[in-house]
Amino acid sequence: MKTAHIFSMTEYVEKALIKAEYNRDENGVVIAKVANASGFFAQGDNFEEARDHLREVIEGNVILSLQLGIPIPSIEGVKITEATHV
Repeated sequence: MKTAHIFSMTEYVEKALIKAEYNRDENGVVIAKVANASGFFAQGDNFEEARDHLREVIEGNVILSLQLGIPIPSIEGVKITEATHV
């Protein structure tokens, strides 16, 4: 049996980005991260670059989770339905 995960990647990424926190480190680099979502962090020279990199990281981590069969971090407001089929 196989399990399919049914959800909108676009909605997932957008909701995750809404929850993202941005801070500058001691070198002025912007660090972006999504709290309670392991591996959802990125950096950039400015807010926009950090946000763009974070978007790519979120998408990549979700795809990797699906490929490896590990749980996708839950994001408030996004429903992920699992369907099992033969």
